[in-house]
This record gives sequence, structure tokens and C-alpha cells, in this order.
Amino acid sequence: MSSGAPAATMTGAPQSQTQGRRQPMLKETHANVESSRSAQSTRARMVDTVYCYFDEVLGQGRLELIDALMTPGVALRGPARPESGAGREGLRRFVRKLRGSAPGVQFALERRAIQGNKVAVRWRAEGSHPGPVPRGLYVFVFEDDRVAELWMHDLDPDSCSAVGLPRRAA
Repeated sequence: MSSGAPAATMTGAPQSQTQGRRQPMLKETHANVESSRSAQSTRARMVDTVYCYFDEVLGQGRLELIDALMTPGVALRGPARPESGAGREGLRRFVRKLRGSAPGVQFALERRAIQGNKVAVRWRAEGSHPGPVPRGLYVFVFEDDRVAELWMHDLDPDSCSAVGLPRRAA
């Protein structure tokens, strides 16, 4: 039966055509899996950075971690933030002020969303502070594995000022 045509597989398609189509698909699938793994690990690193910021930097006052978590020129943004745009040193001043006025404050992360290089987190402060529970929304913008911008929005400015966060201008 040597008709010159490629041998047929069980499905009736010639083997050479079947193999020719499957090879690139396998490579594309492998590339997609690798890309997906890379994206997942990048997302996991971004989330770990955010949790570290809230738990260790804000919650424990570990200022030495700021250099590892933030780019040198990290931009701090938000309404009425005196330290806005002040880089790592501005962030250190912010954390010192917060920890000085509410030394036992801890943060519960209520929700988070991740899109591209951004992680948005809604937080709630816990600890001994007067008045309503301070809550806020922070958006972390990443460059590689570090935070390049931090957008800080207090959801209740009066309760946030009770724990040392600057009051928003009306």
C-alpha cells in the first residue's frame, strides 16, 4: 500500500499532519503554563509584601523592612498627607507617628483585589483607640518586587485621626 500518501492514524488523519499540528500546541501550552506560574508567583510576592507592610512595618514598627519592600523613591499619595511623595524616609516618619500615637494598633485586612501590578486592600485598625474603628483603602503599585507608589485613603477621617493618621482636609 505505498500510495505515496502519509500513513493514516486511527482517526483517519495522516500522522505527519497530526504531529505537525500538535507540536506547536504543546510548546504554546508549556509557555502558557510557565507564564501562568510566573504570574502566580509574582502575585504571591505582591500579596506577601502587602501583608508584611501591614503586619510587620505598621503593626510591629519594623522600619528596617521598608528598604526591602519599597523602591527608593516610593511615592506616598493621599489626601492631606504631609509626607506625600517623600520616599522611604517619609514612610518611616509616617510609621513612627502612627506607632507613637497608637503603639498597640494592629491591622485586619478585610478585602483585597489584584490587577496587573496593583494590589488594593481595605483595612480596619484594631487595638485600644477611642471612637469608631478606623478603616481605609490602600492601593500598592509595584515595580518588579517592590512598592513604587502607595495610595492611602482613609474611609473615616475622624476615626483615623484618633489613631494618629492626619486628618483629611474637608
